[in-house]
Amino acid sequence: MSILPHSTPAAVPEGARPLGVGPFLAPGEQIDWHYRAPGWQPGDPSTISPMRVVRDDERGLVAWLAPGTLQEAQGTVTGARVRSIPLERRWLDSRTRIVEEWWGGGSLRIAPVGAAWSVCLFWKHADDVDWVFDGWYVNLENAHLRTDRDTYSSDHILDVWIGADRTVHLKDEDEVVAAIGQGRLTREQAAQIERHADAAIESFHQGAWPFDPEWVAWRPDPAWTIPVLSGLDELQRS
Repeated sequence: MSILPHSTPAAVPEGARPLGVGPFLAPGEQIDWHYRAPGWQPGDPSTISPMRVVRDDERGLVAWLAPGTLQEAQGTVTGARVRSIPLERRWLDSRTRIVEEWWGGGSLRIAPVGAAWSVCLFWKHADDVDWVFDGWYVNLENAHLRTDRDTYSSDHILDVWIGADRTVHLKDEDEVVAAIGQGRLTREQAAQIERHADAAIESFHQGAWPFDPEWVAWRPDPAWTIPVLSGLDELQRS
């Protein structure tokens, strides 16, 4: 399956390399997963999640976001979550850096090499012994670029939810419309993102490895501790 070109650039450190190019991290090591908004500029806030590596090799990156993880997030100037901003100003109002605890149970994230999306697996009770698979959340984004212990992508706003019963539907289409109207995306970029969504859905129907049943049955090593993001103490004091 061909990979469509990126619709927005990701600003990353000099020398960053694509996923699938070593050196690789061993299972259990920490990697910090950076999500940035479309049009991100140096100095803008990011969402940065410290995670445990499950697999890191030529096929891509798989990492575990544990329940209770503290992460750097994008917030409003008053410290509230970005989604509290009314849609008519969602892409106009300033954002700032906040500390946020990952809500709910844990999530397994899978970023295939060269793909303009990652796949997040969710369980209804992933912080307990009774795990019930809820579905796959396909986050449309730039193909990842990474350094030794960080991986970087820019969010494409539109997402795909695939339930455990294999029903498929798009998410956040209203946010894409708002992003176009507020000058964050062009119509051409939005059309490209929709093509990425179609490609991701086709990948699911073809049974590509991020959707393999092995990941639904996967469980984290009980010896793993929750990783800590570098600089978090300073951010909490600010």
